[in-house]
Amino acid sequence: MKVLVITIEQEKILLDTDIGGDIDDAICLSYLLREPRCELLGITSVGGDAIRRAMVASALCTAAGRKDIPIFPGRSMPLVPIPVYPLPEGAGELENWPHQVYFEENRAVEFLRDTILSHPHQVNLLAIGNMTNIALLFQQYPQCVELLKGFYAMNGYFGSEPLPHPLYNWNSWSDPLASEIVFKTAPKVHRVFSQEITRTLTIDSSEASALFFPASRLTDCLLAFGGSWLQSSGELTMHDPLAAVGIFYPSLCTYRRGVVTVETEQEERMGATTFTPCGKGNVEITDSVSRENFYDLLFSTINGKQNL
Repeated sequence: MKVLVITIEQEKILLDTDIGGDIDDAICLSYLLREPRCELLGITSVGGDAIRRAMVASALCTAAGRKDIPIFPGRSMPLVPIPVYPLPEGAGELENWPHQVYFEENRAVEFLRDTILSHPHQVNLLAIGNMTNIALLFQQYPQCVELLKGFYAMNGYFGSEPLPHPLYNWNSWSDPLASEIVFKTAPKVHRVFSQEITRTLTIDSSEASALFFPASRLTDCLLAFGGSWLQSSGELTMHDPLAAVGIFYPSLCTYRRGVVTVETEQEERMGATTFTPCGKGNVEITDSVSRENFYDLLFSTINGKQNL
């Protein structure tokens, strides 16, 4: 009698996130925790009050029964000072959810380095906050760039319509120097999920809660930390989750190859990103996404249904 063995290829993932504010970071992490092909090697936090952001990540991991995942707070301050110091608004819920307590910032870069060096050409680095930790990693340990299997980021805006303000392109605006450093690197795969594409995945906030069904400890935790933001914003845009799902389902999007420049001098355009098509460019940016397939994959995974 022959036995059919199905092999599920795992992807090793490192997540760098500014979780604790917008709910889409928490949705992104929840997806990774439930994706059966994801081997989540660790999480690093970035942005204002990186310590409490790490605690929010810990609460979600604990709710998912994954207290084993290493979590390290990174940089709170960007490489160049900005006029806005963001705080993790949702962190007030920490008192209601078990989590690891952290005391030291600036531990992310060394953890990322050690993990990449321990798994050469196997690690996918996913960055869904400002690029501060990643820029420091690539600057201080440039060998990590070539040792990555792939680098994926939610960053940049390349649409035809001007943004209302440069800070709408938050992950670049909040640390434009770091963004510039990262966009100049050339890992084997350098794939960017940009706002003109992720904004096509916007839904009304009244629809969002209904997508988390059946309820679980993880989805209850997710909504506890992000529910107030969801209610106040009136809508939900899946910026960060697209970058995560796109690692496991690359055909979900189409891409264009080229180079990206970042404005780091003109204050009124600080952080603005410009894409120039080039067949030999080091970056691929998203060109389109299958909205229906994205939502099916994201929520069938978060809600515990196999999607393989």
